[in-house]
Amino acid sequence: RRFAHYDYWQDRVRQAILADAPADLLVFGMGERQIVEIVKRLDAGEPVGALRDIRGTAYRMPVKEWRECPHDGIVELPSFSAVSQDRDAYARAFALHYAEQDPVRGRPVAQPHDKTVVIQNPPALPLTTGELDHVCELPFSRRAHPSYRLPVPALEPVRFSVVSHRGCFGACSFCALTHHQGRIIQSRSLASVVREVERMARMPEFKGVVQDIGGPTANMYGMSCKRWAVAGACPDKHCSPQCPSLACDHAPQVELLRKIREVPGVRHVFVSSGVRYDLIPEDDCGYLRELTSHHVSGHLKVAPEHITRRVTACMNKPEGKVFEEFRARFEAFQQGKKKRQYLLPYFMSGHPGCMIADMIELAEYIRDHDLYTEQVQDFTPTPMSVSTCMYYTGKNPFTMEPVHVPKGMEKKIQRALLQYKDPKNRGFVLEGLVTAGRPDLVGTGRRCLVPGRHGTGNTGS
Repeated sequence: RRFAHYDYWQDRVRQAILADAPADLLVFGMGERQIVEIVKRLDAGEPVGALRDIRGTAYRMPVKEWRECPHDGIVELPSFSAVSQDRDAYARAFALHYAEQDPVRGRPVAQPHDKTVVIQNPPALPLTTGELDHVCELPFSRRAHPSYRLPVPALEPVRFSVVSHRGCFGACSFCALTHHQGRIIQSRSLASVVREVERMARMPEFKGVVQDIGGPTANMYGMSCKRWAVAGACPDKHCSPQCPSLACDHAPQVELLRKIREVPGVRHVFVSSGVRYDLIPEDDCGYLRELTSHHVSGHLKVAPEHITRRVTACMNKPEGKVFEEFRARFEAFQQGKKKRQYLLPYFMSGHPGCMIADMIELAEYIRDHDLYTEQVQDFTPTPMSVSTCMYYTGKNPFTMEPVHVPKGMEKKIQRALLQYKDPKNRGFVLEGLVTAGRPDLVGTGRRCLVPGRHGTGNTGS
């Protein structure tokens, strides 16, 4: 919320949080570097109003001062007044500040508001391996705060999980991580992670199961690009395994997982935070074999989100055939296993660019591959994501091309199609199939998604 942003719950554009809240300084990102510097400088006697040059912070400037000071090197966004009244101005503003979120090449960004000007400094520089080791090895208790009198259910699934790295170069459109941790991977040392697991194993509550070793994407641990340190992440393209500059090697994660398995007191080490299947080369069976042999408790989480190219392009996700190829390889590793493992794919409805016909195609894919799940995601706009900008403006902010945005009844129909087996969704699914001209999927046949009204419809195969 550090710039003017669309608020889904109020269905309007709101001011930057510094224009609303009585605060002098905003810290964004992970915050360690910023907090240490702020404390040191305040302790040295500097007034908070003088702290205008700290990376990873945003501050306010009086309108009069802004008009009188030089703006050299500062990217000025369309004002709050402009973006709250003109959706194209909102899209242009988003593209401008999105381009400056890299810690190496990012520039200061300013956005005038009615009574103040909000200025964001460039993001904080990534932590080195040694710095990240230090932060993660601080003496966290892994217990609920003593003020809690009742158990905290949300703590248990992550209590004995370990963060191995930060950042994600996937840059999914619906995720704000690009504005938060960035696209540059920051990995801990193998020794540091092992030390943390050893300390964890000595806790009386530890039952021998490391619930997760990972980060935003588990298998990006140890991956790097020779350009990141000097030029940052590329502004005109996204990282991919095909890029010769990206060291897309799973060997560091495999070694890390093997070392953790050897820690006394550890019985199981699971990877629960999900993997990017598109980073696993087709000819690299070693990593997938290691993963499925030792680190999948029963379900491997992956996030194809959709399978039609139009939608995955808007999501900045791999096209459906990449998931299908990975699914086939995963299934091949299940041959001969006493305990079968399953893929747990995350799919999303209602994303910008998605039409009812696309959701029907996805529903058929789920049906044909027995991937039906009770847990589904309906796209919800959150501040600072590319998808939210598309949702509000109906435009791709980087090309200004129109994007279809499902809302209202269409959004409900798309959501229902992801759970077409649920009797509560029957009416919405039926309406969607009729609207899309797909009566062949209505009835009692094996390939039908929903029965017709009063038992009518297709009864064939």
